[in-house]
Amino acid sequence: MFEEIKEMVSMRDAADRYGISVSRGGFACCPFHEEKTPSLKIYDKSFYCFGCGAGGDVISFVAKLFSLGNSQAALRINEDFGLCLSTKRAPAASLEYQRRRRQQEREKQKFREEYLSKCRRFRSLNKELKTAKDFRRAEIMAEIEYLDYYFENTCWR
Repeated sequence: MFEEIKEMVSMRDAADRYGISVSRGGFACCPFHEEKTPSLKIYDKSFYCFGCGAGGDVISFVAKLFSLGNSQAALRINEDFGLCLSTKRAPAASLEYQRRRRQQEREKQKFREEYLSKCRRFRSLNKELKTAKDFRRAEIMAEIEYLDYYFENTCWR
């Protein structure tokens, strides 16, 4: 139920629902300590206060806001937002499936970051090639050939 809530309810929605005014830039006055200027940054899936250091996801936000445990906070969000999520525990097989899905998503993200990094390197080498001297030119060409091979033989998983 925790993961479903985090996917269905954004931090901004929770802040709005519980009476916290958020600016266009995503800042609000922190409800966890006294302050005059906004120091609480509301992200899509999390929050962080630069004043008191409080941070976390939507469930921990509601838990801290209403002095609840995480389970009670999840139940409150479920009720307040009318999510109609089942409060029964998922079978172990379902939990294993969710764990594998999260692992696959992390691997995909890591691959995307590596791929994009190589794309940026390829573009910078092409720019550098225009002004490079002979010896450096050979080094650049070798690295470009490697990247070319990488792009030909690598596909999104």
